[in-house]
Amino acid sequence: MARGESGSHPGPGRISVADIAAEPGGVEALHRRVHELRAGGIDFAANAIEHEMSELKIA
Repeated sequence: MARGESGSHPGPGRISVADIAAEPGGVEALHRRVHELRAGGIDFAANAIEHEMSELKIA
């Protein structure tokens, strides 16, 4: 599987969007992080998180 492909695992020391979403308050934390990234002009990372959330069907 290619890097970044759906279903790939994060590298050592990294946590996945699915792992964060599974934690209490995780979905809200992801939404906050996307907002923070966009506010800082880091749209690529925000888009990547939103894309993974949509693949996982996370609201």
